[in-house]
Amino acid sequence: MKDFSNKVALVTGAGSGIGRALALDLADNGCNLAILDWNKDSLAETEAMLKKKNIAVSTHVLDISDREKVNDLPKQVLSHHNNIDIVFNNAGLSIVGAVDEVDENDWNYGLDILLNSVIQMKTVFLPHLQERPESAIVNMSSIFGLFSTPKQSIYNVGKFGVKAFTESLSLEMQMADSPVEVYCVFPGHIGTNIYASSRFKSFEADDPGAAIFGVDASTEKEAGIQFKNNAPLTPQDAAKVILKNIKKKNKRILVGFDAHFYDLMSRLFPKSFLKIIWILPFLRNLFK
Repeated sequence: MKDFSNKVALVTGAGSGIGRALALDLADNGCNLAILDWNKDSLAETEAMLKKKNIAVSTHVLDISDREKVNDLPKQVLSHHNNIDIVFNNAGLSIVGAVDEVDENDWNYGLDILLNSVIQMKTVFLPHLQERPESAIVNMSSIFGLFSTPKQSIYNVGKFGVKAFTESLSLEMQMADSPVEVYCVFPGHIGTNIYASSRFKSFEADDPGAAIFGVDASTEKEAGIQFKNNAPLTPQDAAKVILKNIKKKNKRILVGFDAHFYDLMSRLFPKSFLKIIWILPFLRNLFK
């Protein structure tokens, strides 16, 4: 997709973080927007920022795991914008806990948001996207969709699932000569509130999953602050990388040096990868 001007994009998780940054950057590119989030107040803040720009904006407050409301979403978006060109599946959450700490409800809710919502959004919007001369689906995976860490089993399964689903969908769209381009995004450590807003089943000061991001905190609150402040990239940085790669039609988008590093190491050293993933945070702390 060479240009976003006069297109209509739907962005989920637009109340904060990468979702908000994508919405603002798209607006600067002349793209009209349908923004979605479960948090009414946060979404209103994003809407206020977008209304300062010369574009059309609609807001949609809903829980992306609510299947009935997602089924009705295309009708709502089309009633405001008449068409839809791009769907950014960005909404997410993190449930932190060992496999024997998370229960069935955690798995169901986590995967409904991380994976099942992505599949359902494809189902309800693909017919409309195929009617456009040029359109796209952009699914947000993660570096945790490239490798696994302790106490992030739900997040890992969800993001690995997004990767697999997106790659399969992309191949099918290419084989069908469809106008729908399909992108998979793998953000590295980005300064968002995802860790601060995580559902903690337990918390340990020396949590190995958090250590990857240079977090060494004694409380959940402190860990969330460190995660955001230690990040080498801001959500605005991430949004620019994502949109730049979409314009170049790069279907596999790695965001951040750490994403490129971990992706390369997992390919070069598949057997010993889990032993060397701690190198990057060690070096980062060493040269602070």
